[in-house]
Amino acid sequence: MHWFNRRFDLHNLNEGQASPVNRPLLPLVQAIILCDRVYKDDETRKCVLAGTFNQIPLVDFPCEYQPASLYLNLSDFSGQHTVSFRFKRLNDDSVIEESPEFPLEHGDRREHHECIFELPPMVFSEPGRYTWEVVFDRTEVIGTADVEAVMLVPSNDYEELSEGPQEEQG
Repeated sequence: MHWFNRRFDLHNLNEGQASPVNRPLLPLVQAIILCDRVYKDDETRKCVLAGTFNQIPLVDFPCEYQPASLYLNLSDFSGQHTVSFRFKRLNDDSVIEESPEFPLEHGDRREHHECIFELPPMVFSEPGRYTWEVVFDRTEVIGTADVEAVMLVPSNDYEELSEGPQEEQG
């Protein structure tokens, strides 16, 4: 069933089940981006994202990757809330890292709210897909930022360069 085909029957809701009208509003996620660093320009107030990624080539496993930041842009919410993060390995859904809750206060639901979070070193135990879940008000996962850890395979060009000049044989 597609989301646009889903209909709520307000007359036949089970007792204790939240109706769409009473359900708390969740923010709209405009962007969740993993990158090496995020800078905020003091003059223009623009965020500059440096080194965006969704795949990390690593030489060995287990391995840590740092520095890393998460850029989060939310809209259509207001009031006092919290946001937290969970770093998970997707093949077995195991939680590797959980952040504390960060306070989030926003006054005008029509305005975008930009957040920048410096992440702890990401620990990759094995090649595969991992994700950062964004948790709103302790209960709702409002989005994810996936990253794939891949084994770096040395190229032949690099090996030839590291051996120094080669004499051609004729």
